[in-house]
Amino acid sequence: MKKLKNPRRICQVRQAFADYVNSEGCSCCRDDEAHRAAAERLAGFLRVPKFKDGSGYDFGRYKSKV
Repeated sequence: MKKLKNPRRICQVRQAFADYVNSEGCSCCRDDEAHRAAAERLAGFLRVPKFKDGSGYDFGRYKSKV
């Protein structure tokens, strides 16, 4: 297994992703504020740009091609 260059950074990204997934849910039980904050953290770590209208982050530009 290849040694990680920055294991602390990997832990931060892993935690941010876990927070994001944990905040998801249907419209009646999702924690919208936590979801927004977690998406913002992930976008920062991963350098994901905001949409031009500022409504969120363009994670879709990086999704796998089917």
